[in-house]
Amino acid sequence: MVRNPSLRRRLLLFVAVPLLAVLVCGGIVNYVIGLHYANKVYDRWLLDSANAMGDLVNSDAGRNELSAQARILLQFSVKDRNEFAVRSLRYGVLAGDQDLPQPSPSASHGGPVFTNFNDQGLAMRMASVFLANKADPGDMLVISTAETVRKRKALARELLISTVPIELLLICAAMALVWFGINRGLRVLDPLAHELRMRDAGDLSPLRTIDAPLEVQPLVATIDALLSRLDRMLRQQQRFIADAAHQLRTPLAGLRLQAERALADPSPATVREALAHVERLSAGTARAAGQLLALARAQAPDEALGAAAPLDLAATVREEVASRVPDAIARGIDLGYQGPEHGMTMVGDAVLLRELLGNLIDNAARYGNHGGAVITVGLQPSGIDGYVLSVQDNGPGVAPELIPRLGERFFRAVGSGHEGTGLGLAIVREIAERHGAEIVFINHNDPHGLRVEIRFPSAAAG
Repeated sequence: MVRNPSLRRRLLLFVAVPLLAVLVCGGIVNYVIGLHYANKVYDRWLLDSANAMGDLVNSDAGRNELSAQARILLQFSVKDRNEFAVRSLRYGVLAGDQDLPQPSPSASHGGPVFTNFNDQGLAMRMASVFLANKADPGDMLVISTAETVRKRKALARELLISTVPIELLLICAAMALVWFGINRGLRVLDPLAHELRMRDAGDLSPLRTIDAPLEVQPLVATIDALLSRLDRMLRQQQRFIADAAHQLRTPLAGLRLQAERALADPSPATVREALAHVERLSAGTARAAGQLLALARAQAPDEALGAAAPLDLAATVREEVASRVPDAIARGIDLGYQGPEHGMTMVGDAVLLRELLGNLIDNAARYGNHGGAVITVGLQPSGIDGYVLSVQDNGPGVAPELIPRLGERFFRAVGSGHEGTGLGLAIVREIAERHGAEIVFINHNDPHGLRVEIRFPSAAAG
């Protein structure tokens, strides 16, 4: 079983790793600084020894060997390797180790000279001073004292060892404070979790946690957006169920009534008449189910459909009109198209746009002039990169007071004398809104009839 990652542990890890890196870097810096000051201390000690030795040598000038006091001075350590040399630029080495390197007098510039060198695999540090030979004014003495650097490194390590525990203790204290701060900081999420936990299953209203920290506000906004989408989808499902129940209740009751009629009177004439009613009710039910599914598709969230793609609106409209011409001829309807064959590019859903145009043509055919219905589908540019799709019939039109209600679900004009589900224009309205278009109903007198315009904005143009 995979354990869920802990935000507390992750935050603590994000803090712990840099702090450990700081500890390592701090140790390196402390060692370098400690070694620097150890070098300064021991260099000062070497220089003082060289100066003291120079004073003793100069006090015994004229003798080619050191006094007893000078030799006692050089025996300052038995735990480390110490060397010295007293040289005369004129007479050579007067005392000490002849293997010590001799610094160049030109490098002194009147001051002490420090030299690093290796002797038998040991790193050595040497301090040299240049003094005038009091016994021989034309001569110069070079006093050098040297020792290994082990004591310097040992002192730097001691300083490092003494500071690391303190730094480690400070880091542990900082980690404890960070852990405490993380725990306290994450408690600001408790009201949000409590509100979500105490909600009813059907409560999809936005969160009321207005005191959430600034960093949590994007999470709250995302949850609110999700709740809004869920609420919209649930409302659409409830509306679809209500629409289906509304549309199917009447034909199903009719089917049952005709079945009971046939069973009550099994004569051939009654059964035949009942079957004719059953066939008519079944066809109406199938058409209502198809339109309900079309309405559900038009109302579905954008993410439930394929991504919108560039399409040629003129070619799409012309092809849809052409596909309906044979049926229109069979029904005695004059169906025509006025507009370009291609060249009107936009971004949209071709399936939904065909559904929109099909419903407009069906509506015009149903309410057009029965003595010779004429339906004209038009497409023309409007404004800057905008398009207007229109469908006009030659029927009686719609009463002006009823025009605002066109597009409502299940609304049919009273006294029209036509059967229908009242969903055709509702589907058209939903699809138009999905494409950011405006639907307009216009009663025309010349030619007479109803004109429906779908005005696509320039933003829909590809």
